Amino acid sequence: MQSKIGKYIVNYFNEEEFHSIRREIFTNNSYYFESDNPTPYIIDIGTYIGISVLYFKDLYPNSKILCFEPNPMAIDLLKENILINNIQNVDIHDSAILIKDGIKDLYIDNTNLDRFSIGSFNKNCWNGSISTQKITVNTENLTKYIKTSVDLLKMDVEGSEQEILGSIKKDFGNIKNIIFEYHPTKNQNLNKILNLLSSNYDIEIYDNGRLLKRNIPTNKLLTIKAIYKH
Repeated sequence: MQSKIGKYIVNYFNEEEFHSIRREIFTNNSYYFESDNPTPYIIDIGTYIGISVLYFKDLYPNSKILCFEPNPMAIDLLKENILINNIQNVDIHDSAILIKDGIKDLYIDNTNLDRFSIGSFNKNCWNGSISTQKITVNTENLTKYIKTSVDLLKMDVEGSEQEILGSIKKDFGNIKNIIFEYHPTKNQNLNKILNLLSSNYDIEIYDNGRLLKRNIPTNKLLTIKAIYKH
């Protein structure tokens, strides 16, 4: 299927999923960040079919983007969406980010709905409510990609965010902004993630585009923005 977001053409699998992602990224501005760098370096982990890339290129046309997407079902559409929109300075890795280089089982949608943005290393994620199939994907450690200044680290990793952030704590000084989805899985703790970030970053927490000031839920999907303290 195909649709448009502004000037961009987007090929996608599932219409409901597409509109949900479009609303999250383009309407709610979930990945908005400020940079005085005319060519910001962005690392996009969990790029899926590339709607986030289109958003970043709309925000910063001269940005340089390094993408990681392990799901082979999504890689072809990601490359196609980059190509048909003539997007430049995007490097795509067909791998996942974890704490070390290697291979690992990934669980993806096994229904006939083609909701391939759903993918997790945690078996029976989403409370076992979704039928999944197991595939094997390549994994990489992130540290080697953040030896120089990173203007934004974006993550949508379906429950691996605490593990990844813990593995790069010593490199926080090289990362100006971190934006990620927090998934309330059994192997994660929101307070531990916030404590991990709080020494280096000012933190904003959003629920469906709404900034939360108090009564932060720990059992909901949230967007967390961490801005480096100057």
